[in-house]
Amino acid sequence: MMMIFMSHFAYRDIRAFDAGGDCGVVFFFMLSGFLCSLGYGPRVSNGSFAYGTFLWNRFKKLYPLHLLCLLFFLLVSHAPLDGKVLLNVLLLQSWVPDVDYYFSCNSVSWFLSSLMFCYAMFPVLYRSLSWQLTLAVAVFCVAAYWLTPADRINAVLYVNPVVRLADFYWGMLLYRFFEHDKRTLPVGWLEVLLVVLLAVSLFVYPFADAKLRNAPLYWAVLAPFIWVFARGEGFVSRWLKTAPMVFLGSFVLPVFLTHQLLIGILLHRLPAMPAVLMLAVCVFVVLTVSWGIQIIFARLFR
Repeated sequence: MMMIFMSHFAYRDIRAFDAGGDCGVVFFFMLSGFLCSLGYGPRVSNGSFAYGTFLWNRFKKLYPLHLLCLLFFLLVSHAPLDGKVLLNVLLLQSWVPDVDYYFSCNSVSWFLSSLMFCYAMFPVLYRSLSWQLTLAVAVFCVAAYWLTPADRINAVLYVNPVVRLADFYWGMLLYRFFEHDKRTLPVGWLEVLLVVLLAVSLFVYPFADAKLRNAPLYWAVLAPFIWVFARGEGFVSRWLKTAPMVFLGSFVLPVFLTHQLLIGILLHRLPAMPAVLMLAVCVFVVLTVSWGIQIIFARLFR
């Protein structure tokens, strides 16, 4: 989440961390596919999966906060109530291949638009998991990344729900292997190694083809990354399980949906200050506001 945060923070000598933003988005799509399979896959297999309840729970978790951020954006920006706003209300903006639409209003909410499509497709994909479907998804990805023109990379490869469904599918597929893997691995050192490899992929980002930056650059690193950290047995995992880290992780979604709005306001309203101090102020405000929102929404939408 902090990598995504830094991809939207640019002030004086601190440049936007584009590599972190793309990596964070891929990670969340893959992780969502993995966790949906972990939590609901067995129910899909044994026939006890309740599709309506599943979608309602996902909707209840995402939509009220999305709507709050949208209303905040409209109040602050005085934007007209037009078709873009309607698409945002309906979480359909990522289906329109026009930057003025898919990045309209609270621009990060395009992720929710595409994620809801992934959730809607989850039980169908889980029942259909096979080498044939995996091959079809791989061929689709190759075709999409090969045929997409350079001026349509964001519209097609970055936000389009159908293309992003591939990342979600790789997470689902990863879980199917994970659930059958009983091997004992030296996960402590593997965790460190995977953190290093992730850092290398971020370093390589500026030199990679623009089409590969959206997802393929990270697939080979994030798949074992999720696999190993899902075990939770290494010393990096033990650090992530400490009370402060669990506390911060409890309101990642509010941070995701509010950070860009708040960063924009703070950079324009606060007096000039050293870049590191401005960054610290922005992080503190975003975390504080997000924590407050999480407390309120946790009580209202249990």
